Amino acid sequence: MKLYFIPFACSLASRIATEEAGLDADFVQVLPGHTLPDGGDFRDISPMGYVPALETKSGITLTEGPAVLQYLADNAEDGVLAPAMFSEERYRMQLWLNFVSTEVHKAIFAVLFAKDASDAEKAAAHGRVAKPFKVLSEHLVDRAHLGATFTVADAYLLAVLNWCETAGVDIAAWPVLLNYRTQLRKRPSVTRAMAAEMPLLKAA
Repeated sequence: MKLYFIPFACSLASRIATEEAGLDADFVQVLPGHTLPDGGDFRDISPMGYVPALETKSGITLTEGPAVLQYLADNAEDGVLAPAMFSEERYRMQLWLNFVSTEVHKAIFAVLFAKDASDAEKAAAHGRVAKPFKVLSEHLVDRAHLGATFTVADAYLLAVLNWCETAGVDIAAWPVLLNYRTQLRKRPSVTRAMAAEMPLLKAA
């Protein structure tokens, strides 16, 4: 497999998943301007220019983070990255993957990081923080993970919550989420993934 990433973007979740499951993957960093290390244009692989993108061993290319994460889960040993297929827990995991993607990643952080977003648009994004963060906090108040065990949904939420300080979102106002993030950062797979990307982020 070949995984295209930008340091500490949402593609960090895919790196965490590969570390957690011990999957074999080659990571290719997407450079500023959608440039690849060989000089190619990443948009030839991912037309929207978004990471992660995954080239599978069978030759297909997947884009969209939740799709990539579920592919990785399905290629890991049973139960390592996701609950069993067709189980209620599996569908709950898919619920959280979509919640993080739409209500948190796209609705809030994508706007706050957009270079072409107006001040009004960014103010509106800040105004949208409370509702999904409240939902997440109430769900996680007595849980270590979004589901019964760690899954790719947790990897995705962690990657997104890592952006709070840079985006000006006060995660300390949501102590349940701050604790959730703090504890997940201690997970060995998360520690290894973040350690691999931190030097690349600093050099960017």
